[in-house]
Amino acid sequence: MKLEFKKIPNGLIYDVPLAPFTTLGVGGEARFFIIAKTSEEVVDALNFARTNALRIFILGGGSNVAIADNGFNGLVLSIQIPGITHTKRGDNAIITAGAGVSWDKLVANSIEHGFIGLECLSGIPGTVGGAVVSNIGAYGAQCSDTFVSAEVLDQKDGRNTIKIFKKEECNFSYHNSTLNDAFGRYIVLQATFSLSAIGTSRFSYRDNRFDLEALAVESGREPTPRDVRTAILKMRKEKGMLNGFYKSAGSFFRMLFVSAEKYLYILEKARSLDAEKEECLRPWAWEQLDGSYKIASGFLLEYTEFQKGYARGPVGISPKHTLSIINVEDARARDIAQLARDMQDAVEKIFSVRLEREVKYIGDVECVG
Repeated sequence: MKLEFKKIPNGLIYDVPLAPFTTLGVGGEARFFIIAKTSEEVVDALNFARTNALRIFILGGGSNVAIADNGFNGLVLSIQIPGITHTKRGDNAIITAGAGVSWDKLVANSIEHGFIGLECLSGIPGTVGGAVVSNIGAYGAQCSDTFVSAEVLDQKDGRNTIKIFKKEECNFSYHNSTLNDAFGRYIVLQATFSLSAIGTSRFSYRDNRFDLEALAVESGREPTPRDVRTAILKMRKEKGMLNGFYKSAGSFFRMLFVSAEKYLYILEKARSLDAEKEECLRPWAWEQLDGSYKIASGFLLEYTEFQKGYARGPVGISPKHTLSIINVEDARARDIAQLARDMQDAVEKIFSVRLEREVKYIGDVECVG
């Protein structure tokens, strides 16, 4: 096929299947695909897309997306900018990583150098760029806790000026940020974090399966960052949440935030349906400073048919984690989306709240035709 496009960058390839680039393993072809390992290569790709009026999808580790079966009719830009550097400033360590660095590689690197602050975020798939955009969080910690700044390109800026986004400009909240609100507009090139170079890990997370504070009791001493990482990786493995365990996008649904009134409704409803189960699964709700409650979505699903090990043809739910929709065998994106909708509907019917998707849909994922 003869292509009549302008400013074609080096490394551009055509009609690339996207499923292998995602942890969920679904999705059609990208019309155009390019890997960028430097900021200059990112700019070349942006110029190509602008000149030829192409849509752009920024692909990181492919761990939090479901791509439509008919693919993406535009340019998929895979950010693979490498590199990790450290600078010690008194009791702190400043660590900077390229957006394409594996997030868990960054965590492991920080622990190897004796730094404290990222250990609770061990085992999360994806890249540094994606971690910043979505403000990943787990076990009582968030990316924003240690974030300092990021170098970012704005797709709406035709001059391709690199901007510095500081923490206060990102408006971080639970699994969200300014960069995520305008999903796809901003391209993270690298990010900087401030970690502690002395002291011990600080944590207070506890749920019905995991209590980080118990580590101190078990070991008879303050856990080191390496101890915390080992414990979290063990738990994530038990939940089937380590990359490669299942074809999944991780937790498909996020925690819910509800009013105190809605929390009481959910509590009473759960007790009326199965009081023993409600007690067994505590804690499943956490009161916030503003009086609202954070609710574990997996708890709500426990009162539906959609529980661990549920299977429906090519799709199912992980035998180890209620929130993890898995590609059992040759699933299509529409199969994944249908199961997700049915899970949302079931929870809404019982508790009058609707689960919110964590996973981003790229293209017409929910197409049923």
